Amino acid sequence: MCTCLDVFLSRLTTTTSVHETWDETVIFQKSLGFDLIEYGYAGVRSTGMETVEDGVATLSNFPAAYQERYRRECYYRDDPVVRYCTKNMPPLLVGRDYLGQWPDRGRGLTALQRRIVTEAGDCGMKVGVAIPLRSPGRYPFAGMSLSNAMRSVEFEHFLAEWGQVAQLAALYAHTRLQMLLQTPEHGASGIVLSSRERECLLWVSRGLSSKETAQRINLSSKTVDFYVAKAMGKLEVTTRSHAVARAITLGLLDR
Repeated sequence: MCTCLDVFLSRLTTTTSVHETWDETVIFQKSLGFDLIEYGYAGVRSTGMETVEDGVATLSNFPAAYQERYRRECYYRDDPVVRYCTKNMPPLLVGRDYLGQWPDRGRGLTALQRRIVTEAGDCGMKVGVAIPLRSPGRYPFAGMSLSNAMRSVEFEHFLAEWGQVAQLAALYAHTRLQMLLQTPEHGASGIVLSSRERECLLWVSRGLSSKETAQRINLSSKTVDFYVAKAMGKLEVTTRSHAVARAITLGLLDR
């Protein structure tokens, strides 16, 4: 894990508000080379028959005039990036110059959706990546878009070098933001990891496989998998990377 990401994680653990966390996230993603950053999250509600999305809130460093228009026109209802992030998990190349790489080459987008993409492109969102994010609690659906005005070929080389770091940073920021957005009854207090669970997660955070971790701490790979799975269950996550992110932002993992 690069040093710059370690510094970002350390700063995240000290933030005390949503806006402070967002400011740190923008500063970090801009330091990587992304000019425009937007984070959206949605709640869910029960209709008695099914569970449905319940509104979208956004944080963004787009120009103020665009943000005002976005809110006034309720663009979040039709924004294709928002729709993608609430229904899919793999990252997706987005932005005006990547419309041809959308599912069905963007032909399924409505006129309003194309206008949203075009107006965002006029602000500088020519190429970018949308990162869907998930978490337990009040706002289970979220996503972060990271974009700039590079040429598509240049952006793809840029992503090959920094995409994984940016994606991990988005996940860590999302976890911290969701902690701060939850109501007290949905807070994370009360989660206790055993010493073995913390130890295994620590080596996962440093990029070691179960086999490599087992060799380090004199356990079998299956036993390491068992402890990691137990930690994931307690943290209410479905991936190892999210377990590490949540444990760090909750102060449960000393790095």
